[in-house]
Amino acid sequence: MFFAMTCAAHAEDLVGKRVPPFPDGLQQGGGSCISAGTQDPCRRRVSVLINAAGKQIGVYASISDGHDEKGRPYGIVTDLVPYPKIRKGYHLDWGSCRYDRVEDGAVVAVVRDSKRRWLPAVEWAYRVDSASGKLVNLDPARVDCFNTALEAD
Repeated sequence: MFFAMTCAAHAEDLVGKRVPPFPDGLQQGGGSCISAGTQDPCRRRVSVLINAAGKQIGVYASISDGHDEKGRPYGIVTDLVPYPKIRKGYHLDWGSCRYDRVEDGAVVAVVRDSKRRWLPAVEWAYRVDSASGKLVNLDPARVDCFNTALEAD
């Protein structure tokens, strides 16, 4: 129970549940649609789970399950992994990554900040499996992510 110490609610109990709402003390802290050329451009998502103190505690995958009356999406959580330890000068990236140099919007990885066009993953990389929705551990040496900060400069 890796989340038990960081939040009173059991985050691992989210798998199989429809969100939002999230259990007390938990909320989504950003994420990205995974477009796989389907009619629903946001059929799957990868998102960050944060606790009431604003601390990132997990990365979760979900599959779309309709929208509320204001058009906000619901999702069924399909998997959840602990949020990686991220050192200074690194960040979590998603939506712009490649696996074996092939673009793959289902990949999420920790990358080192630099001025390079493509940032290599270090120590932590996962991919949301399109069939099962599970977060599959990847070899970080085979993952890199586009440096979107270059476009902001």
